Amino acid sequence: MSEPEQLPSVPPSDPEPEPGSAGPAPAMPGHAPPAPPGSRWARLSRGKVLLLGVGIGVAAVGAGWLTTSLLGSDADKENDGGTSSSTTAADETSGPEPFGTDGSITLASVGAGLESGALCSGTGGYSDIDFGTQVNITDAAGTLVAHGSLDLGEKTEAGCTFPFTVDDITPGSKFYTVEVSHRGGLTQTEAELRAGGLEFTLGD
Repeated sequence: MSEPEQLPSVPPSDPEPEPGSAGPAPAMPGHAPPAPPGSRWARLSRGKVLLLGVGIGVAAVGAGWLTTSLLGSDADKENDGGTSSSTTAADETSGPEPFGTDGSITLASVGAGLESGALCSGTGGYSDIDFGTQVNITDAAGTLVAHGSLDLGEKTEAGCTFPFTVDDITPGSKFYTVEVSHRGGLTQTEAELRAGGLEFTLGD
């Protein structure tokens, strides 16, 4: 038998590079290879790095201050607007302010033997006229709108005079009636009451 023929040996071929695993690209002639990112900061001097950090910090602080100022201004405007609206509404609902008046009532036949300026009181048929006697003010509908009282009586040329004041009179009535101790009233307009100086006289 003849021996089998031997096949010639084939030298192994170089392995093909895998996709995506290409080796480092050769440097282009006349160009230096790119520096890694970290080396860029290394090239900056320490002073430049510090200045850059300070600038970034100042910018951040300025932005925060501006935001706070804008928010504060908006809040102040809202508060001012709410306060103004509340004040206007309160003024509209409260209406006109009450007012006061003053005057006196004189007992002509009392205190004839007293010196001028001496204290005096109502006597006889006028014993109800004295210190503390109530003074009532009613409106056109007869509603009591305010009241006060007589002060101490004092001897004057006209007799025994008792001054009085009445506060917190409700405005808006066509006329008012001022009455001392249920002895009849004196009719006055609002303007006359506001002017004050009312005068009553009882007796001869």
